[in-house]
Order: sequence, then structure tokens, then C-alpha cells
Amino acid sequence: MQMVLMFVAALLALVSTPAQDPPQEQTLTGCLRTGSSPTVLLLRGASTDPAPSGPRAAEDYLLVSVPSSLGEKVNHRIAVTGTVSESGAPPPPPPAANAAEKALKKLSVRDVKEVAANCSAPSR
Repeated sequence: MQMVLMFVAALLALVSTPAQDPPQEQTLTGCLRTGSSPTVLLLRGASTDPAPSGPRAAEDYLLVSVPSSLGEKVNHRIAVTGTVSESGAPPPPPPAANAAEKALKKLSVRDVKEVAANCSAPSR
């Protein structure tokens, strides 16, 4: 009888635990900046709107899974497509990231497009 109750309790725990959806890809546009070292890249003032006008909800992201050629676009406005994860979730931050950078949300880079050759221009 005790074995049956344990089985039922385990089954109820599985049924009542909602399945988490995998992270969805999104495209964020912002300014590519170096962080505390040349190997740490940040997307500053990022939003889902490629040409924001006026006040906006912008955030900074720590870029992970970065292609080696991305450093050429530092100080350019870029659109990054990838998945966002919280600061403590995988993948790990770059080893050279400082504590403040590690506290940022992470953006795993899948694709990058240049929007403007500098950060002050909203579009190209």
C-alpha cells in the first residue's frame, strides 16, 4: 500500500509540474561595446525595436557564443538574433567577465547584422 501511495505521489508531482518551453529566439538591436576586457562583448541599450524613437525599455546584455569576427563591429549598431538567458543560467559567461557583467542577462549569438556604422545612428 505504501508503495502505491509513493507511486501516486510521484505521478502527481510529474503531472502538476508545468513543462518549461525552450527559450525562443529573438532579435535585439543595440550598440556593440567591449566590456571589462577585449574578449567580453556587450549589447548596450538593446531593444526589440530596431529604430527606437523617444523613451524605450532598453537593456544591456552580455553576449555569449560570440563569433570571432564580431569584434570588428565594436561601436557599431547591430541586430543580434539569439536566445536570452538569465545571468545564472547556462551557457557560462566569458571567463574575463567581471561581476557586474556576469549579472547581466546573456544573449547567445546565432546571427548578427549591422544596422549602422556607429552607435548614434538609428538605422543605415
